Amino acid sequence: MNEQLLIKNIAEIGKLLLKNGAEIYRVEESLERMCQSYGFQDIGVFALPTYFTMSVTFQDGTSTSLTKRTLQNRTNLDAVCALNDLVRKICNETPTNDFIEQQIQAINSLHPIMPLVLLGYGLGAGGYAIFFGGGLHEGIIAGIIGFLMYFFIWINEILGINSLMRTTLTSMFLTILAILFYHFHLIYNLDATIIGCLMILTPGIAITNSLRDIIDGNYVSGQARLVEAFFIATAIALGVGLIRILLKGLI
Repeated sequence: MNEQLLIKNIAEIGKLLLKNGAEIYRVEESLERMCQSYGFQDIGVFALPTYFTMSVTFQDGTSTSLTKRTLQNRTNLDAVCALNDLVRKICNETPTNDFIEQQIQAINSLHPIMPLVLLGYGLGAGGYAIFFGGGLHEGIIAGIIGFLMYFFIWINEILGINSLMRTTLTSMFLTILAILFYHFHLIYNLDATIIGCLMILTPGIAITNSLRDIIDGNYVSGQARLVEAFFIATAIALGVGLIRILLKGLI
């Protein structure tokens, strides 16, 4: 078996785990176990939220190291689940490079089911609007805004707008819509509607993963994720605050 190609395939799995939102400790552990299953020695892996480096010694005594970096991370738990299944299969069966490459291509082709994601945006925004004190009107309007948010974010992703700017623009967009609905008396609790929609953007996973990394002793990656969550929260507040100042005459 071509060990150089094998280590590149293993590294690609690690990159996909990072890109789709897996925990840092899981990325490091998965890479180490896959390398161990093929008999590699002196395995070293160090991962951050957007980067990892690994080094191994092959069975013939030669060593190699490589790094991988991800630029646009996302949360795709279907892909993470499929990657975890592939990691377990590699550890148990040590398949060939051809098989691993086929599985990587199949996982790369996985995309979220649009109707379910759209439904999640609508139900999430509407449910949180009611939870935070809104009534049926606020829940329905927040659900509609949630649907529109999905398409707005999708367009921003196509245009290649970075995560922080995308979050700021989305929070501005939803605030404008909520204020317009409030101005035309379609809702009566503006704050509940805005907060319900904002919960879709809240970096809950980033905060949770940062705390898990810190508890596991991965202080650098934990702090990096915590900083990421802080900037996302700042972007949300900036977008909402700016629009409320500019459109205060409609409130």
